[in-house]
Amino acid sequence: MTSSPNTFTHYLRQKIESPQGYISFAKFMEEALYHPKWGYYNSKDFDIGKYGDFTTAPEISPLFAQCIAKQCRDIFEHLGTNHILELGAGTGRFAKDLLSYLDVLGCLPTAYYIYEKSSRLREKQKMFLQTYPCFYSRIIWLDKLPKSFLGTIIANEVLDALPVHCFRINDRAIKERCVTWEKDAFIWQVRQSSSLELIDKVTLIRQIYSLHPGYESEINLNLHSFLQSITNMLEQGIILLIDYGYGRREYYHPERSHGTLTCFYQHRYHNNPLIFPGQQDITAHVDFTHVIEIAVENNCNLLGYATQASFLLDCGLLTLAKETEKHLSSIELINLHQAIKLLTLPTEMGERIKVMALGKKTTLALLGFQLQDRRQEL
Repeated sequence: MTSSPNTFTHYLRQKIESPQGYISFAKFMEEALYHPKWGYYNSKDFDIGKYGDFTTAPEISPLFAQCIAKQCRDIFEHLGTNHILELGAGTGRFAKDLLSYLDVLGCLPTAYYIYEKSSRLREKQKMFLQTYPCFYSRIIWLDKLPKSFLGTIIANEVLDALPVHCFRINDRAIKERCVTWEKDAFIWQVRQSSSLELIDKVTLIRQIYSLHPGYESEINLNLHSFLQSITNMLEQGIILLIDYGYGRREYYHPERSHGTLTCFYQHRYHNNPLIFPGQQDITAHVDFTHVIEIAVENNCNLLGYATQASFLLDCGLLTLAKETEKHLSSIELINLHQAIKLLTLPTEMGERIKVMALGKKTTLALLGFQLQDRRQEL
């Protein structure tokens, strides 16, 4: 236990020192999160929820998955297939809750695919889900994305974990914020970027939003290849993306001058991603304008964009809560109301997390976007 952080630090130092003396932050983030042995998501101690560094909506309440189940039922009827592919299944709790309520609704999928990059998480998911044998027999773990898929794809808090590049706007130039090692610590190094893509994209963003010298943020250059792989293998269906994020105009607002990088360590969040490598979560919000640009390039169309609160309420959150309340003790009732607040309040997940639906060869009017559709913000 005690040697791993030092060993990983030494490994990262070697990456930095050979051959250039620095690495991009995207490379640092990729190693810190996904290294097969020391990366955060592959740590044997990694967990989500009460015993982890952070929590997600499925860990807060089964109501989250129940709302999505109601949306899935409509999609199944429209597509004529009930296959689901979940990207990044966390602890497996979302899959269990979703399948449980789809069973109640009488539309249990014949196949539920999980694509999980983390071998540790895959083991935890299997251990958890095998205690529900009626669902476990329907779940198929994939080592790679299928060549083709027809159905519903769900990704909850997946895009915000993709490695990002960091930049700084100087008086006359776009600089990249890289990582180096100095005085026994990982530190930022601002330098000329070797990525023409970064320079071109950030130059355009700077011009459109009149960003001032000293402005710092991040840009996800990995998003294109990731989404392209998803949209290309989807023959027909709907993709539900649920994540922290904004439209580009809000993401790169002049007053958001330090970006959105956020770290979670022992249920506390801070903004220094260069400490505790492999021991803390690192995320960056999603530029949903970039998402829809990539989706349209790959023959998908926008079916809806709303806050998590609006989506859940449209899918019957309050009705589901009332049904649940009938079977709860006083303490359980308090916990339920607290969970609903976490899922829906603007200061919690309600406004900060967005839901985007993409369709390929389908134009279904989705239940979750009936009252609110904020596509004008993209």
